[in-house]
Amino acid sequence: MLVNFRVENFNSFKDLTEFSMEATKLKNLKESNVFDINNISLLKSAVVYGANASGKSNFLMAINKMRNILSDSINIEKMKKYVHQPFLLNTKSEKKETFFEMEFIINEILYRYGFIIEIDGIILEEHLFQKKLQPRAKEVLLFQREKQVITIGNLYKEGKSIDDKTRDNALFISVVAQFNGELSKQILQWFAKFNVISNLKKDYFEEFTHDALNNEKLKEKIINFIKNADVGIYSINNRKIKFEDLIQEKIINNDDLNSLSNDTVEQLKNDEFSRIETQHMQYNEKNEFIKMKSFDLDFESDGTQILLALSGPIIDTLLRGGILAIDELDNSLHTELVEAIVKIFNSNETNPNNAQLIFTTHDTNLLNQKLFRRDQIWFTQKNIYGSSELYSLVEYGKGKGRDDLVLEKNYLEGKFGARPHINSLVFEVD
Repeated sequence: MLVNFRVENFNSFKDLTEFSMEATKLKNLKESNVFDINNISLLKSAVVYGANASGKSNFLMAINKMRNILSDSINIEKMKKYVHQPFLLNTKSEKKETFFEMEFIINEILYRYGFIIEIDGIILEEHLFQKKLQPRAKEVLLFQREKQVITIGNLYKEGKSIDDKTRDNALFISVVAQFNGELSKQILQWFAKFNVISNLKKDYFEEFTHDALNNEKLKEKIINFIKNADVGIYSINNRKIKFEDLIQEKIINNDDLNSLSNDTVEQLKNDEFSRIETQHMQYNEKNEFIKMKSFDLDFESDGTQILLALSGPIIDTLLRGGILAIDELDNSLHTELVEAIVKIFNSNETNPNNAQLIFTTHDTNLLNQKLFRRDQIWFTQKNIYGSSELYSLVEYGKGKGRDDLVLEKNYLEGKFGARPHINSLVFEVD
């Protein structure tokens, strides 16, 4: 479970910025939207609002960047291609290192892991602490690194004798995991399962939901999810097809074939492919059901395709109690569908494993305290120097918020900030 995330000097976030999934002492929706792990209370969902180019997407990109650096750390070639993404509107920060840190819970233990990475990919600092979720428990050092000097705590025995095997552009925790350090592997697996979806397109359906449909248990849940969304789809099939079917159904045309080498064509002839089809009920002129009619995925609307694309990650995250972050969840989806997805995560019945959902949106219809607590609502805005600021509604105005406050109205009136200041759009026609 995610507790906190901190970032400094990444894209539009120049200063140290913190995002938290820790629940405050608000009583609103506590029974549904909050869950407890020993002595810590966490939120099941969070939403981020803000104007275009205010930093919403950059916030999720920062999380994804931290994940990618961890996964690429042991790959020399990938780390050589490390792309530094500092705040560029300041002469000092554009040459400064970037800081990432995350607090999370694995097996009822709170871990705090972070690192500072320089412009050329060199690891300047790295640390890992743990804390038992018990009253009066203290944080314990597992390891701390300053450049190539690594201090290892007594509880991190798997890291001993490995410190001299770590390159200056490799994360120590990744190296220890490579040498079968159990805790280090668990932590890397936790990061790997933190699913971040941005620039969502139907292509994502092929990458994740397509695979999920090959699992009968997941397929049944995906079909029920789609049927309940009332988009007219009765079922979904994975149809196995061969190379000659691709030609016959004009999925591959002559121009495509001519662009391929003979070896590639021969390989395709030996392969088997899957084609996703949706099934709708067909009726006669008396509106009597006749048969199920199959359609190619492209027949469906953009919104339906995106809903299909999301169904796999959503169900997978709910089943394993993971974390799912989605940029612009409202893209091509009706407000009521987005609200239904949020309610799935906020419900004790449909989310018994305490999965967490984080998403960005422009849809102000979701801004109501029957769906979200104030500590679940976040805003991004840029200051006069072009730097993004991220803040929670529960912190806004130092107590001015109320559980009966009409959020959408107040936000649209600019009382919470995080709105664009648009002058009249003027252009000249010759």
